[in-house]
Amino acid sequence: MWKQKVNAVMELHGWRRVNGKVASERTQTLTKEVVYAAIWLLHELGYKIQDPKNFGERHIEVLVKHWWYCQHKKIKTIQNDLSRLRVFCTMLGKPGMVGAVQKYLPDVDPVLLKVRSAAQTTKSWSGNGIDPVETFRKVDERDSRLGLMLRLELGFGLRREEVLKCNPHVQDYGQYLQVFPGMGKGGRWRNIPIESSAQRELLEYVKARAPKDKPLGWEYARSGQAASLEQNIRRYENLMASLGFTKADAGVTGHGLRAQFAENQALLLGMVPPTMGGRAGQLDRSDLGVLKAKVAQALGHSRQSVMIAYIGSSRASTRDPLDKQGQETLRESLRILDVVGLPEVPAERLNDCRAIQDALADLGLGLTVEQAHVLWAKHARRHGVDWLAPERAVSIALRVTAEAMLKDFLLLLEERNMLVEAVKDWGDA
Repeated sequence: MWKQKVNAVMELHGWRRVNGKVASERTQTLTKEVVYAAIWLLHELGYKIQDPKNFGERHIEVLVKHWWYCQHKKIKTIQNDLSRLRVFCTMLGKPGMVGAVQKYLPDVDPVLLKVRSAAQTTKSWSGNGIDPVETFRKVDERDSRLGLMLRLELGFGLRREEVLKCNPHVQDYGQYLQVFPGMGKGGRWRNIPIESSAQRELLEYVKARAPKDKPLGWEYARSGQAASLEQNIRRYENLMASLGFTKADAGVTGHGLRAQFAENQALLLGMVPPTMGGRAGQLDRSDLGVLKAKVAQALGHSRQSVMIAYIGSSRASTRDPLDKQGQETLRESLRILDVVGLPEVPAERLNDCRAIQDALADLGLGLTVEQAHVLWAKHARRHGVDWLAPERAVSIALRVTAEAMLKDFLLLLEERNMLVEAVKDWGDA
């Protein structure tokens, strides 16, 4: 009974946002899901609400306290759910009834109730030890359609709903991939520039395996009936969870590929993101603003300030992006490679490796074609491909790759030392 009444309210008011604009189907669905979950929880807690019009502030307080103290939800999740309940209560003619989260948790340190919008560490898959190239191939074995979607999420920063609706044949305009009106968040369209050979390779790979007359989302549900967008979203989420792509299991979610896209775009445009160790002073303020605006636009955001959630916060002043510390990092990584037997460079990659040599030589750094090959191949894999043409920002990309290599080497040393100590302790015992 109460579900029907919630649906009636949503049908009457749910299509319209607070600012008067039309709400997307996904926005309406999410609001409805939050309201459903809230009423179910209140029923479990003894508040048998049968009509949503009976929602009162005491119910909101009960929900927030249970979310925080019993379910231990993250503050960002609580604030998002409160926001949707606030919208729903406004539909009920009760604007202002839902207050800020601090109002319901007066005994909690206010610092703990603030959402950190700036990314403190990388959310990318590569930054969390996941090799996209190897992972995509494993996903293909489980569900080839999901493997295609994940490649476009990394290559173009597409959101989950955008990639489910994507027809890569139709949306490929040569120099850019277009997200059509109604596909993106808030119904906005955008052009995503193709900045690298990796993006083109991923797009061609997907096009070669995707139908020309249908979107990438699964055409049929498990029941054999035509699948709705909601069913496809649930199928996507269930597959990702079963494959272990959750914060709890892998430290990342599918959204981490979108964050990696943002980092990759910043690297191509000449900036080391703060989430990858980039420091203040890489670019002057105006150039930094242009870079952030370009990446934000590719992600589908109109405000460049949102970039801090993807690549972290950075200040600007004029300085060489490959500073002395960056050069020393590269030298240390080369010393490690000196003592490792490096494979022969494939003939088709020799010219690229020589171009990398020349780029580093201009900065006073020397390396062999074999060293260039190993470092650049590692960099290419964070773009989702085995090899990437060294066309832009070569020195910056190699610095980031060298830092990642040193980090892996130090972790390996730490694990080795722990093993030696364990063996020693076992022997003493």
